[in-house]
Amino acid sequence: MIKIFVSSVCILTITLGVSRFGFTPILPIMQAEAGLGIAEGGWVTSAHYLGYLVGVIISYTLVTTKQKEQFLMFGLLSSILSTVLMAVTTSFLYWSIIRFFAGLSGAAGVIIGAGLTMQWMQHKSNRPPQLGFYFSGIGFGIILSGLASIFFSQNQLRWNEHWLGFGALSLLLFFPAWFLRPIINKKLITKRNSVSGEAKTENTLFDFICILSMYFFAGLGFVVSATFTLALAVERGFVQEDSLLAWLLVGVVSIPSLFFWDYVEKRASMFLALFSAIMMHALSLLLAVFFEDFSTFVISTLLFGMSNLGIVSLTMTLAGRLNPANASKEMARLTFGFALALIIGPFFTGVLAEYSGSYDVPILIAGCLMLLGGILIVIREFFLKKDKI
Repeated sequence: MIKIFVSSVCILTITLGVSRFGFTPILPIMQAEAGLGIAEGGWVTSAHYLGYLVGVIISYTLVTTKQKEQFLMFGLLSSILSTVLMAVTTSFLYWSIIRFFAGLSGAAGVIIGAGLTMQWMQHKSNRPPQLGFYFSGIGFGIILSGLASIFFSQNQLRWNEHWLGFGALSLLLFFPAWFLRPIINKKLITKRNSVSGEAKTENTLFDFICILSMYFFAGLGFVVSATFTLALAVERGFVQEDSLLAWLLVGVVSIPSLFFWDYVEKRASMFLALFSAIMMHALSLLLAVFFEDFSTFVISTLLFGMSNLGIVSLTMTLAGRLNPANASKEMARLTFGFALALIIGPFFTGVLAEYSGSYDVPILIAGCLMLLGGILIVIREFFLKKDKI
């Protein structure tokens, strides 16, 4: 189990923690040193998530374990290469293409990596599987990118040297990520298929729409917070090092939060855990809008760290339980809504921020949509009576 934990952490640290969240602390530096505009920053981020959406679709089509492992290998190597390539150009077009492949890789880590891990866990235990430990890799990646960015800034490294440094870190993590991964053999597949009918529940269209819509709104809140948190700090004149430390706290609190939400789900219900995480993320966005002091900014980032990965982990756990025979496929179906939001969110945020002269308006809208996502979960629980998983 320790080997699987280490591999899981390294897989998501490479494909999301560094490849995706490394962009957050570098974004203000690229805007200052490489001439990246606010709207262009939104477009580049949207290109990343367009790749993520394509990766979700590819993940949905994969059937055999061999195909899934091949896509996971591609995702790991592509993440490393795309991180390094960001340093060798200043072309907006090339940046967009590179971020597209980085996003494609992220889908391999989130969906295929999580699906294979859940499949392995179903073989090892009769208890309902939980994925909090797997998604802690994103938190470790945020911490790693935050610490590295602070170190790079203190040593006055330029924006492109930040990317090269992140690429070197990802390369080091590749070996434990791949060689310690869970191995899915024929015996495991046979057992998984034999028990798959026991964990299934009726999955009506309206039920699916509720979860999909909630996850779409969660994706909007996620991408607005993850992409523009530090840009908002710069807009309000906060000290760069202090803002980076606040971002670092996002990763620090996100790791224990995953185990906390797993505990709430186990002791109470999936509904209570998921609803609470959604409300907490909504509160983090609204606080960022209505209070402009640094103390509230820190509280807002902490609430984001406490909630965002919990929503992802709980939703992916729910998806895997809905279809234990092919967890990756169900995860891909739900993640389509999340990925679509990730494409729309940065563009909509960047354009609105440039038009209004502030990030407040798009962040407020994202917070309200998160509240709507919470309402959908209430509808699912009390009108559809679906909290059986």
